[in-house]
Amino acid sequence: MTDTTIDRYIGLADRAVHDDSALEELLTLFAPDATVQIGPEPIRGHEAIAAFYRAHFATFAGSRHYWNTMVLEDGTLRAEWAAASRMTDGQLMRVAGVEHAQVDDNGLITDLRNEFTRLPG
Repeated sequence: MTDTTIDRYIGLADRAVHDDSALEELLTLFAPDATVQIGPEPIRGHEAIAAFYRAHFATFAGSRHYWNTMVLEDGTLRAEWAAASRMTDGQLMRVAGVEHAQVDDNGLITDLRNEFTRLPG
């Protein structure tokens, strides 16, 4: 297993469902002017990214991710992932995708983009 910024990001995602300190740590992985595109519209800037993740994690009662990471020749971090989750309403969900992250010289995520290979459901 690798130990890149995207590995730390995905690893913290499961803990962030129940642990505010994990959410705060996850948010420190982003550059102040970062862009995140998980849904159809990109989210830009620390405040918008923090609001997105707080709302996103609030919909989960529990989550477990599995992933494989590669560092591409251009330095892009690529993680193929799958997750199983229980939502706050008790519903079970499976989802999978591929995330690509660009990081700056400090290892902070400047651009994170997700492509779903299995839509949530």
